[in-house]
Amino acid sequence: MKNLTYLVLLISSFALTGCIETLEEIFLNKDGSGEYSLTFDMSEMLSNPMMKSMIEEAAKEGGADAVGLDFGETDTLMTMGDGSGGIMDKVVMHLLMSDSAGKFMMNMTLPFDNVEEIAEFQETLAAEGGEQAGSNPMGGMGSGFMMPGGLLKLKKRTLTRMPAPETENDMFSGEDGEFMKMFFAGAAYKTVYHLPGQVKSSTIEGAKIDGKTLTIETSLLDIIDNKAKLDGEIVFKKK
Repeated sequence: MKNLTYLVLLISSFALTGCIETLEEIFLNKDGSGEYSLTFDMSEMLSNPMMKSMIEEAAKEGGADAVGLDFGETDTLMTMGDGSGGIMDKVVMHLLMSDSAGKFMMNMTLPFDNVEEIAEFQETLAAEGGEQAGSNPMGGMGSGFMMPGGLLKLKKRTLTRMPAPETENDMFSGEDGEFMKMFFAGAAYKTVYHLPGQVKSSTIEGAKIDGKTLTIETSLLDIIDNKAKLDGEIVFKKK
């Protein structure tokens, strides 16, 4: 798990250069089970030879060879756990990188029995990132942007996302602050909730409702800079 998790965090850190579309999806069933999916589309980065070369070299150092990855043409599914029965044993990663198709995408999927398992997955991934912060090119930032929202709770037909844990973030202060804002400016973040019934109402700021689907679109910069919030309630009908 160590090599694979570090590789995920390493790639995601380079993804923070702005040429990325992040899609977070929660598929909720009537019984409270469902599937959590986190997808990073970094295809635009392939058009930058320097950036592509940096990713390939860093990935090799992070264990790409150890898990049998070829960053020229890769389309593979891997489990992220170590067989110990922890939450990561349920997570499957799909990595696609193709020079010929111009695709570079990474997806992590977690089937859950209850929505609180999503936070357990995010916290485990973040903890792994914290351990590797010294060698992570963004100082562990890769783990932080994978969990922009807080704990999810379901009570009857109300799904609640709690506020994200507050952390000190001074990366936008000082002389380098404006440069860092430019660095993150192009990174987009979208969250989509797929509910088992029609959405009645929501208190999530900027949420768009379409039948059984609720969507929030913002920039990663605003999330990191605490200008955008993903917390709030979603009330949906029985069916």
